[in-house]
Amino acid sequence: MENQLNNDKLEITGRKRLAMCGVETVDGFSEQALNLTVSGMKVKITGEKIKITAFNKATGTLTADGIFNEIKYNAKKTPLLKRIFK
Repeated sequence: MENQLNNDKLEITGRKRLAMCGVETVDGFSEQALNLTVSGMKVKITGEKIKITAFNKATGTLTADGIFNEIKYNAKKTPLLKRIFK
């Protein structure tokens, strides 16, 4: 898995063009959001007028156009008891 993490790349140009490497699947998309799986982690990208221009599952590359406002990576959270009793 460590090897996959090194292949991740995210590039946004002028908040209007997105290029991403390491994408495993496109879980859902609309003009307001892209839901992706990148190296086992869920990624949500929100904005306006989002349009996927290219996706190659074999290479894991994705490009999209639109106006991008927010990118969220959903990592697993540490259980509450482990955070309290360090």
